[in-house]
Amino acid sequence: MNNNIYDNNSISSLKDEQQVRQKPAVIFGTNDVNGCAHSIFEIISNSIDEAREGYGDLIKITIEEDNTVTVEDNGRGVPMDWNDTEQKFNWELVFCQLYASGKYDSSNYSSSLGLNGLGATSTQYASEFMEVTSIRDKKKYVKHFEKGRPVGELEVIDIDSSLTATKIRFKPDIEVFTSIDVDYDFYIDKIRRQAMLHPSITFILKYKDKEELRIHYQEGIKTFIDETVPNRIIDQVIVFNGHTRGSDNTSQSKEYDLDMGVAISFSRDNHFVEMYHNGAYLKDSNENVTDIAVRNGITKALEEVGKDRSKIPKTEKLSYKDIDEILLCIGYTSCEGNMTYFKNQTKTAIGNPFIHLEYQNFIYRELKDWCARNKEQSDKIIAEVLLNKKARESAEAVKKRVIKKLTSNIDTIGSLPAKFVECDSKDPSKREVYIVEGDSACGSCKQARNSSFQAIMPVRGKIMNCLKEDLTKILNSDIITDLIKIYGCGIEVKSKHIKDLPRFDINKLNWDKIIFCTDADLDGMQIRCLLIAMVYRLMPSLLKYGKIYIAETPLFEIVVKGESYFAYDEDEKISILKDLYSKGLSDKHIKINRSKGLGENDPEMMSVSTMHPDTRRLIRVKYIENEQRLSELINALMGDDIHNRKALIEQYFEVANTTE
Repeated sequence: MNNNIYDNNSISSLKDEQQVRQKPAVIFGTNDVNGCAHSIFEIISNSIDEAREGYGDLIKITIEEDNTVTVEDNGRGVPMDWNDTEQKFNWELVFCQLYASGKYDSSNYSSSLGLNGLGATSTQYASEFMEVTSIRDKKKYVKHFEKGRPVGELEVIDIDSSLTATKIRFKPDIEVFTSIDVDYDFYIDKIRRQAMLHPSITFILKYKDKEELRIHYQEGIKTFIDETVPNRIIDQVIVFNGHTRGSDNTSQSKEYDLDMGVAISFSRDNHFVEMYHNGAYLKDSNENVTDIAVRNGITKALEEVGKDRSKIPKTEKLSYKDIDEILLCIGYTSCEGNMTYFKNQTKTAIGNPFIHLEYQNFIYRELKDWCARNKEQSDKIIAEVLLNKKARESAEAVKKRVIKKLTSNIDTIGSLPAKFVECDSKDPSKREVYIVEGDSACGSCKQARNSSFQAIMPVRGKIMNCLKEDLTKILNSDIITDLIKIYGCGIEVKSKHIKDLPRFDINKLNWDKIIFCTDADLDGMQIRCLLIAMVYRLMPSLLKYGKIYIAETPLFEIVVKGESYFAYDEDEKISILKDLYSKGLSDKHIKINRSKGLGENDPEMMSVSTMHPDTRRLIRVKYIENEQRLSELINALMGDDIHNRKALIEQYFEVANTTE
């Protein structure tokens, strides 16, 4: 029983800076380096908001070796002096009081990244130190903070200049975040996004010992897309802009102005959809109303155009999946900051119903009108979309068939291939399956095997080369899906078309050994290479776990007085003959039978030479950790050079202990 007292004095509250320092994830999303990065962007956002309003056109960001950050802009300068209305200094309101902001009134900022009055204060609270320098009203204001608390008095220096600017130098606190070493890519990504949205702003980045970088996109998003994706289905970047006014459809809803814009193009090399509101990147696409609006608007427009031009049957529907694979889209909306329903302080999604409806109609209306005016270009787009549609539908048909086939119970009567010969044991640690070449070989192996733990599966001819075909075609092969099911462990590949297939799980493998058993000729070696290639493409971990073997089959049977000696190649035959000659035997005592294939070997020979654990030769396929070298070897094994292939086998495959 817990004897701790829980009474009226047990409730406490976090004060001032401790609200953030002890619970940073509430404001910044996490308390790791990603939360630290967000705290930094809160300061950068304030500079961007100034420039969005037309105050300033230059933002410089400097990161020192110890991760101290400096953000400078030529905006209006932060108000720092006494505030008669609030009866406090403005530096207190901006940097020491949560939910204090100059952005609640749209007369100050028509739209803004900053919204809640949390960013500057939260970042100051989460910093080891912060020094704010503001130049305005012909004065230079300087204020210091340490560990979230003000230090000393506000410095006010008269200057003979009408210039305005803000400089904030701070260091995120390692006592607040688990890491403060925000990498270069974060800054590059954030700055490029903001530069493309705001062509009026020039950004300068100086990151530690890297060269200073100047980022400015003259034509905004169009320039960004031209530089990022030069090869496109259509050369044009389609740009639409619009404006409307309305409310979010509740009795208390206030009407507000909404500015909308989008840049669209199409490419097979690179595709992405990015949405922004008031400059904030809305990365939570499944929750964000503008992402959903883009999907619906573009799909509806292209479907109607396709049907009007008899390219899409009237009874069929176009799926956004068919468009997404080639779509380049950067969309942006803006409205009064205090009218935005951001879903959290990290501003990764908005939920305004009015924005959703208006933006969807805007995209649909403008794109359909553009298609009417640009028939040749829009026909190219629709043709690509229909290719995707055909591929998706084909893949989905394959997926349904494969899932049905692979997910049926292995113990279900009739669920396994008719030619598969099961063994008695159900213990995967003892079971072996021989994948043999041809139906006739299956007969010999069936009689030669130990039925208590050895199963047989025949394959006729050469299976598909899985290194050269796409996944949809591979899984359309009956023999490959039969083998996948017999193995039982699923597959470990990803495809944008084929999902929901049984995932690889080594614990579901039905066998201790999977043994490829083929003729000792060129065709037989090619078949075993194709079988290895299938495993390498679909379930490479079987190689890592050492579950794949090759059964060496003899090329010659040398019979002396009823006793058989097996030679697996020409050199071994010569060696055996030399040994017999040294014992006084001559050719008249020796009969040499050359193997014509597994199917012509009698069961007794098959048992001794190929299947009995005490006398067979198994080669375990070794996995090479060097992925590039492994890929080279697998591809070399698919060639026609039998001598090169044999040399590779001798060099990279070890003879396994068959009693393990």
